[in-house]
Amino acid sequence: MNKTYRFHGSGDLPNGREPVLLRKRTRSQRAPLHLISADPYTITDELGTRPIETYRNLTEARPITLTRREADLIALANPGIVPPEVLEDLHPWLPEQRYLNDSASSFDALRTIVRRYDRHLVSPTSYCDEKWSTICNALRRRSLLDARFYTAWHLPIQDVHILEERRQDRSVIAIDFNGMYPACMQQPFPKPADLRLISLDRKLDETETLGIGLYRCILEGPSTDFITRYNPLRSFRCGRHLRTGLDEAIEVDLNEFEVEFFRKHFRAIHLVESIVSDKTVRHPLAKEVQRSFANRRSYHKQGNKALADREKFLATLMASCASRPSRPRRRFSTRSLAMDAMKGTYGIDVPLDEPETATEIWLQGRRGIRLLEEADAVIVQGPDLRDGSACHLLGQRIVARGRMILLAMMERIHACAPDVQICYTNIDSIHFSLPTEHLDKVLAWLRSECSEEMGSFKIEALTRHGLWLEPGRYWLYSDGIEKFRNRGIGDRRQPFKDHAIHVASRQLDKLHVPIKATLRMETTMSPLRSLRRNPQNGFIHQHLMETGSSTPFTEILSGLETNARSAIPIRMAAFRNLEQELCPGFAVAKGTENTPLKYAKSAT
Repeated sequence: MNKTYRFHGSGDLPNGREPVLLRKRTRSQRAPLHLISADPYTITDELGTRPIETYRNLTEARPITLTRREADLIALANPGIVPPEVLEDLHPWLPEQRYLNDSASSFDALRTIVRRYDRHLVSPTSYCDEKWSTICNALRRRSLLDARFYTAWHLPIQDVHILEERRQDRSVIAIDFNGMYPACMQQPFPKPADLRLISLDRKLDETETLGIGLYRCILEGPSTDFITRYNPLRSFRCGRHLRTGLDEAIEVDLNEFEVEFFRKHFRAIHLVESIVSDKTVRHPLAKEVQRSFANRRSYHKQGNKALADREKFLATLMASCASRPSRPRRRFSTRSLAMDAMKGTYGIDVPLDEPETATEIWLQGRRGIRLLEEADAVIVQGPDLRDGSACHLLGQRIVARGRMILLAMMERIHACAPDVQICYTNIDSIHFSLPTEHLDKVLAWLRSECSEEMGSFKIEALTRHGLWLEPGRYWLYSDGIEKFRNRGIGDRRQPFKDHAIHVASRQLDKLHVPIKATLRMETTMSPLRSLRRNPQNGFIHQHLMETGSSTPFTEILSGLETNARSAIPIRMAAFRNLEQELCPGFAVAKGTENTPLKYAKSAT
């Protein structure tokens, strides 16, 4: 049987029936900012301009630069010293600032930004702590059964189905939802202190309405073309979330509104047990995110993009601030005992054929859990699911409801016209292509329903073509680029930037060692998707790797290696071709070789 959870399974439910008290975080007084700027040779602050090598740590203030480039220059010139913080990293909603290559000019720009937005520069950590206190005051306690919401399926919808739409008789539409997570926060939640476990062990009746809560389900027999083509279920294997195979039964924890959706797409659903509450509550921050969304719309109308983006950023923090558990270190005498504890607590049940070295790679904190081997003990550092440092059902139900909003809209788009192809989905956005002859009809339908209201959607772009490499990397274009994103590499002004200079700080005892590296697109792309060419129309489809309950580790590893060797170069060729087609001067300046449009023929 396949399983869809955060990790391999659900883990054991904690013992104890009494709810635990939610614990507020101690608010620490943060040191004042010390503004500083840099160029390759000098730094400038309130004390004036001096050589960059004279930078020193400050104990009474927090040094901060305007741009990441300046902090990197200081780190490289002063190995061993803690580098300064970066304003644009802490507050990504600020207007984009360009590196000026002159420390005095950069310092003037930094002071101007801080003066303009001073009262709005709230630390994300402090902001989350404040909102968590509001949640603690409103809810007071949570049941230990809340741990089941931590181990449940937690991912948003993020997928790419098509590599590129270049056909001349088609159009591409991109829609985005307005404040999806704030809208999800307006829905009812089970009261965290009153959760109870009920054994069911029966088939879901076709007409019954389930109570509010989380249901352990077994899904059997996909019954629609939609669920087969756009299967959103994911299983955890080899440290990655892969597409869950539909050819065998699937065990998954679903909220009641998710069961309602999936009952339309599977022939049978068996209910094993449920965690429910007879009482419901409103999210303690529901009104605050409503006000934030209203402020965001107001700032947009005023043309104040920075503060509008700030409200969007704060709304995201409010949606997730209840999911920040404490992460204590637990000591075990052997690795076997440590692995048993992780299985019971988090549902981490590593398959027997997965080598220890492969497991250690993803147990280094990337998934929120660390396994450390010391001389006399094995250390596990992970979320404490028994204390009151978090309330997992709030965040899990927000993301789950967002999944259902997106899937329901995908289902409607799939049926809105003949030969519609959903190309790309990412949390709150959908890109799809359709024959241009149906464009007017579909646009009329979308325009009749879209609005600026929270939870509704807007038409973000209408183009003739699109290129989608992976979630967070796409280019929508007609005669030129109209909308793009290149996560981790690109910026707002350079659609075809293909690398970024990155300086990481590695701490060795008390020394901070800067390491400079060049991140290239091809080395940061995921090998999880294969490419398959449709022989009838030459269309290249992307497919997330699929796994079943008996899929061997070697098969998954082989698939990853094949995709890295063949699929990623084809994606990069498509990117280069588009660059040469739309920005030939930029491509020549970078020294990019002219790559003919032959990549489609090499996809299999």
